[in-house]
Amino acid sequence: MHRPTATKRKRDRDDTQILYPAPLVLPGDELANDPRYPPQSVRAWQREKDRNVVTPQRNVIYIAAVDEDPETVSSWTHPNLPRQQKQPSRNKTSTLSSSPPAIEDIISYLSAFYHPLHVKPCPIPLTFTNWEDTPDPRKAKPGSRRQGKHTTLPSVAIRTDASKTKIRARSHSPDGLFPIQLDLNDLIDVAIDILPSNAYALLLLVSHDLYEDDEDIFACGRAYGGSRAAVFSTARYNPALDDEQSVDRIHAWPASHCTDYISKTTCKNESKDPNCKTLLPKSHPLHLALSCHLDQAPSRSLVWLIRAALTSAHELGHCFGLDHCVYYACCMQGSASLAEDIRQPPYLCPVCEEKVLLATGADKEGRMRRLVDVAGKWGWGGLEGWCRRILEVRGRGNSEGGREG
Repeated sequence: MHRPTATKRKRDRDDTQILYPAPLVLPGDELANDPRYPPQSVRAWQREKDRNVVTPQRNVIYIAAVDEDPETVSSWTHPNLPRQQKQPSRNKTSTLSSSPPAIEDIISYLSAFYHPLHVKPCPIPLTFTNWEDTPDPRKAKPGSRRQGKHTTLPSVAIRTDASKTKIRARSHSPDGLFPIQLDLNDLIDVAIDILPSNAYALLLLVSHDLYEDDEDIFACGRAYGGSRAAVFSTARYNPALDDEQSVDRIHAWPASHCTDYISKTTCKNESKDPNCKTLLPKSHPLHLALSCHLDQAPSRSLVWLIRAALTSAHELGHCFGLDHCVYYACCMQGSASLAEDIRQPPYLCPVCEEKVLLATGADKEGRMRRLVDVAGKWGWGGLEGWCRRILEVRGRGNSEGGREG
């Protein structure tokens, strides 16, 4: 086997730097607010003492969801949209035109993203039920992390076959978009309590709006990496709320790298904008991703699913010990707003990808091919175009540095 020369290794590093853009940092973004956020190198990640290691005994990622009975709890997931939403808007969105993400699709995406680990539905059934202050024959545990000062409501709980955990709620999100919000801390307690013995991590998906502290307007999710548990709410990622939350869906990734957008000019088209372009060469993965994105604009239901898939992968990344990324535009970047969330890419940068490959034992090309398959089935042109071009470039690099003798 011929080892690559120093020149070959340098060329590979330079190729990586060219293929993966730097973080997109606009005013008010996470890195603009905290430009000195410390980087986490691969070596620093490997030396992290509290990092959980995948073992033969703990090698499954579980995705849990809650049955939304009773009906009153289900009604809390419906946003309060203003009447003008019934009229065409810049984002051209209505609640009736999009469906919430299905857990089966989230599992499909995470199975590719964290290949070869198994990603499965949580085997423990979860159901919303009423919380009664009278003694219950089941094991009852009140939410334990914090006693809030918000307006009290009829109490609800999440029930399993073995226990019932109280979930605190407060009326009306501060911005008025949701009638009820659930306490994220109590949901984290549930996720930790139901963690199966063979779980590497568990993600609890909910469709309700959340809050974490009394001062919060809302919270989308949280991961407790050391406890191998995370919670994520899909509520705020509903495209029907984009106008109310100042989310520019037209410039979601990869269109977030549109040169006009970055230079603060306006792309005028509402769906396909021929002027929405990048100055990168046509051979660049981002150029192909943008071209595929414009040729195959995702439906509103797919937009919602993509957002949920990305954030689910991000939160689980913290369970793998990954910190927020500052090296490149990356799925593991921190975010200061929903508007920034959708501008970030679905892929892992080379630094974070190396961490995940080391953690899961995946091969780089095999993982990328599975992402191509999922993106192709969904009609997610941007990710499919990016991954295909990355595979092509890596394939050329491998053939250039092949074996001798």
